[in-house]
Formats: sequence, C-alpha cells, structure tokens
Amino acid sequence: MEKTVVDHFKKIFLEILSDQEESDGQFLPASREGDEVDLVSAEKDNQMDLRLKARNAIYLKKVRKSLQKIEDGTFGECENCGVEITFNRLSARPTAALCIQCKEAEEKEENQLIHKNRNSVKVGRNLPVESIDKNFKSDETGTSNFKVSHMDYQDIVT
Repeated sequence: MEKTVVDHFKKIFLEILSDQEESDGQFLPASREGDEVDLVSAEKDNQMDLRLKARNAIYLKKVRKSLQKIEDGTFGECENCGVEITFNRLSARPTAALCIQCKEAEEKEENQLIHKNRNSVKVGRNLPVESIDKNFKSDETGTSNFKVSHMDYQDIVT
C-alpha cells in the first residue's frame, strides 16, 4: 500500500485517539432524585451510556490494532488471505481487517450458524392457540394460507 495512503489513515487513527482522550471521563451517572418515572428514565440513560462506552472501547481497541499494523507494515492486508484491502473499503471502514470477499464469507458462515441454531433449539414453550383454520390451501407459489384467531398475550410475553 502506498505510503501516502497509509499516512492518511494513520492521521485519522491518531485524531480518533486524541478526540477520545479529550472526552474520557465525561460519563456522569444520573441523579437518584425524583419520582419513579424520573428514576427509570435516568437508569435507561445510564444503561445506554454504558453500552455506548463499551462499543467505543471495542472500536478504540481496533484503532490501536490498526495503528500497530501500520507500524508493522501490515496495514491494509487481509488477515485471512493476505490480499490488499481496497481503498474504498478502508475509506468506509478504516479498521477493516478483512478484504470484502473474506468478510462476506465470514458473515455468510455466521448467518448459517445462526439459522442452524435457531432451527435446532426450541426456545420457550409452545404458545396456546385456541383455533387455527386447519383447512388451509397451498397456492401456486407454495405458500400456506392459515389464520390464527386468538393467542394468550401473557404466554407470548413470558
């Protein structure tokens, strides 16, 4: 990868880290005063702040890893196949560690695993259905046509 391109991304990473140093420690827990609604709202705000901080910590770890790759001379190389990651991909996601082909293959594999697990594991219990029209017909598209008239709401949410 060209030195000017690598320097461009190094500058971006250093700016991200310097911006982060300036904003560190700005998390202030919400007040414990007020009525129940205020307390619940404040707690939700705290949870969102913590989630965002956790995401940011993961991103900063990736930024530091990318800076280390720049120092090692391996920035812009796919960790899986060794092919150079395109400038467009790095522009969209500067911390990308995989080329687009390897990333797509990884996501496809993850998707298949999720669907496999979703189909093989039954979560919860069967919902009671009072009446199902059992006289459903299959149309030309191969889809089934049936109706559920009522379900117990408590069983759905628990």
